[in-house]
Amino acid sequence: MPQIIRLLFLFCMLGSSKIVCATALEKQISDLIHQQLIDVNVDKVVINYPTAKPQLSCDSPTLAILNKNKQWGNLTITARCENITKYIQIYVAVSGHYVIAKQAISAGTLITEQLVKMQPGQLDKLPATVILNQSEVINHLALRNINDGEVIKNSMLQKNWYVKVGQTVKVIINGEGYSIATHGKTLSNGALGESINIKLNTGNVVEGVVSEKAITIINK
Repeated sequence: MPQIIRLLFLFCMLGSSKIVCATALEKQISDLIHQQLIDVNVDKVVINYPTAKPQLSCDSPTLAILNKNKQWGNLTITARCENITKYIQIYVAVSGHYVIAKQAISAGTLITEQLVKMQPGQLDKLPATVILNQSEVINHLALRNINDGEVIKNSMLQKNWYVKVGQTVKVIINGEGYSIATHGKTLSNGALGESINIKLNTGNVVEGVVSEKAITIINK
């Protein structure tokens, strides 16, 4: 076994002027993929190469993901050495958790923690719009009937708008040493805790946060 390792090391050293050693290239690709998933809570990432890797003319190519909006599944990596760009096909298998219905949910129902749960599985086998965080479904409205155990996707839900566009709301402007109450009209829909723009009776447009009593608080 030590002899095999020495031979592999020698092969990489001898070929480094023309071909990037496979393990070094794979490490760079792995770092790139994990960087893309840094904000996603995943359990395991496996990178497969369905086709042979192209020969590269440099040791440290500039790598980029061709479609940055896609996080896993079939991906294409561009590898650039000086003015030459080559393409590497990979398949990224990701295991993690996603949101499913704990019971049947009727259209128009406000989603609560009791209605959904997290399910482990292969994220690369699911639709791209699957929801990975339970907090992203709570206090949303179901747009259609959802079956028991069904995967929750973005297209199934709508925010529970607390105020709607064109609605007259009370506005409180809080500042250092003062508090002013007035009224205005919302310029967009808003859920609790969201920031929206309001057109005051004076004609000024300001930004505020929607509170439980449909009062928008603005700090200046």
